[in-house]
Amino acid sequence: MEKRFAYHFDKRSRRITAAIITIIILIFAAFILFGTGSYLPAWFFTLAIAVLALYILSIPRFVELNDQSLDIHCVLELTRIHIGDINLVRKVDRKEFKYLFPLLGSYGFFGYYGYYLNFSKWEIIKIYATEWDHLVEIEDIYEQKYLISCREADQLIADVVEANRRYLEEHQSGNLSL
Repeated sequence: MEKRFAYHFDKRSRRITAAIITIIILIFAAFILFGTGSYLPAWFFTLAIAVLALYILSIPRFVELNDQSLDIHCVLELTRIHIGDINLVRKVDRKEFKYLFPLLGSYGFFGYYGYYLNFSKWEIIKIYATEWDHLVEIEDIYEQKYLISCREADQLIADVVEANRRYLEEHQSGNLSL
């Protein structure tokens, strides 16, 4: 079994992305127009391109589920959660995570991803979302929490539970025969 669940950007993250890109272009244009030959425009442009590149490489693209793992694919990053290590998968409401603060990651620029601190429970959550609706929380046996957005959240949860059940049946029956 192999299933793929695509990410979809919401209006808010598209607006924030457009606003940030516009601001960077305007600042760079102002440096070029009003600059007096200093190194400040070059430093700004280099820093802006480097930060943008780091953010763009971490944009979530799709979630892939197979019999062995749940893979969260980003532009250049892959997060793999072994299907046997998944302890909990559930649909969550946006209100449960209203106290999230981004530690290292994006808050609206091409989505919401990175490490976030949940002030209500004092825990760190790794987020791969492009919208704040249709959120699915995944917790593994090591108590690492992941929050992903998926418009087919109910289908994803059902498929993960089924794959986890099959994996545990297969490996428990294999261990009994030893």
